[in-house]
Amino acid sequence: MCGVCGIYRYRNEQEDSAPVKAMSERLVSRGPDDVGVVHEGAVTLGNRRLAILDLSSAGHQPMQSASGRFWITFNGEIYNYRDVAHELGLNATALRSRSDTEVILHAWERWGPEALPHFVGQWAFALYDRDARRLWLARDRFGEKPLFYHRGRELLAFASSIPALLQAPGVPREIDPQALFEYVSMRYVVAPRTVLSGIEKLPGGHVMRVDANGTEVQRWYAPKFRRSEPNARRSRDDLVAEFNVHLVRAAKRCLVSDVPVALLLSDGIDSNSIRAALRQQGEDVPCYTFAATGEQAVEPVASVPEATLIRSAARDRSEWMIPAFRALTEPTGDGAALATWMLIRAAREHATVFLCGHGGDEVLGGYRMSQDRFRLALIQRLAHFPEVWSRGLVERFVYGPESRKERLLRMRRARNGYAPAAARYIIHQPLPPRDLRQLYAGNDLPGTYLQTIDRLYSECDEHATDLDRMQEVMLHTFLSTNILSFADAVAMDSSAELRMPFLDRDLVDFVLSLPPRLRAGSWPGRWNTKIILRHWARERVDRAVVRRRKRGFQYGSLPELMADHGDVLRDSILGVDSLRRLLPGVEEWLAHPPRYWTGATEGTLWALLALGIWCEGAGVR
Repeated sequence: MCGVCGIYRYRNEQEDSAPVKAMSERLVSRGPDDVGVVHEGAVTLGNRRLAILDLSSAGHQPMQSASGRFWITFNGEIYNYRDVAHELGLNATALRSRSDTEVILHAWERWGPEALPHFVGQWAFALYDRDARRLWLARDRFGEKPLFYHRGRELLAFASSIPALLQAPGVPREIDPQALFEYVSMRYVVAPRTVLSGIEKLPGGHVMRVDANGTEVQRWYAPKFRRSEPNARRSRDDLVAEFNVHLVRAAKRCLVSDVPVALLLSDGIDSNSIRAALRQQGEDVPCYTFAATGEQAVEPVASVPEATLIRSAARDRSEWMIPAFRALTEPTGDGAALATWMLIRAAREHATVFLCGHGGDEVLGGYRMSQDRFRLALIQRLAHFPEVWSRGLVERFVYGPESRKERLLRMRRARNGYAPAAARYIIHQPLPPRDLRQLYAGNDLPGTYLQTIDRLYSECDEHATDLDRMQEVMLHTFLSTNILSFADAVAMDSSAELRMPFLDRDLVDFVLSLPPRLRAGSWPGRWNTKIILRHWARERVDRAVVRRRKRGFQYGSLPELMADHGDVLRDSILGVDSLRRLLPGVEEWLAHPPRYWTGATEGTLWALLALGIWCEGAGVR
């Protein structure tokens, strides 16, 4: 686990060691154990190393291949690197280290970009081909590890965080007005854009080629929602047994480490299933959990047996908000980022690697999937009846800037399976247009409301079911751009690594091949979500956990913080000149009483707090 950075020159071999060293200084927490900078041909590569595998100097980066042709700076872990080495015919005597980085170099020398599907894990790396004078940037399937870049006329600069990238020559420090519009609407900005002009992020599952002719980005992985005919004919018990094989292997893979490993445990089914899967293999790891409490509370919100409890009062969350949000690789508006930062910061002295249940809901069909499927189908049917029958439902659950009548017409015209696209469905409610108009003081809006969501739905396979579409869009948005972004950032700020068994390559491929009836049903109820996991868990996880109602991460109340610390929090936003200029109504919007901040408005307030604090730390005024 590391931080990477570098500069590629299109037309000369200028050495950029000074700016690359400056970039690496902003990545110290991502790699406190070692630092390296190498200039070779057209590129200068930098690396900050957090030693997880092979703690010796043999794992130093940037690393050169045995042939001398390739250089790599790598961030992440390849959990199956020993299997890949075996596939390449390599034994211990053929390797100079015990690191996964060296195996990547051998794999690339044999297969080139076709090596990427062989890897199971999380990664973002830059690999330079001396012979071709070509740089490759690659990112894992879902974007667990970050990679940002700036394309200038003479160079391409890249880094593991935007604040690090801002140290490269010619990188602008300006907020992109259209990206900001998407950010306040959804609380994040979908790849390849970022909230800053001139800075992009390589989407998960993509690889970029950089050479004297310019750049080319290609997708090497896309989640495949495919109906497997053999699976459709198999019994549920057989499918649950195969799911067990994949989940146990995924959890075991995430234990590969030469440093201590622990589990972030909630009272929900996902993280408890990871613990149960590990115990099947005779593996047990320490567990840590988080509870947000009120100022006077002395008991946690929920009791999680066999886990060390990290408590947090409102005053703690207010105090730690600034360092937590400044640590983000890019701003995202989710209060869970603050709680995760506090949890890992407290548990870090006991472990360096932490497993967690992120990805379980998105891959398996969790959250409110069954309820939302039922509701959208109902709205689509009611759309053919008098408007009064569906007025309230359309107003609340069919998103868009159009009039209610126009949104109703969209639902009426939607083909079977297309209701989520017609409703512009995302798992969280976006900021309503009325609040956007207030933020922009009635001025023309700088973008089209939920334009990216329309695009993502249009890219879904025409034969996809409604559930397939909902999950595919969620994987590209809420998971990759929000959860994975902040999770990596807050962990790395404590020089720790998060690992997510539910995003294992083979587990994901198996689950997405299942019929919808084994992911999320079309009737409401928690038993109709993550169906394959619930059947698996009946014999392996405590019954109370399996039956428990889904709860979000208990990270505390923002209205409570606004009531007690409102002036300080508002100043974090209003102190950024560009936000006041680009959002001329933001001061009036922030004047709402604390009770106003619920649902979508609370989410956008988190987003603006994160953005304001992050801009101050990154020097974006």
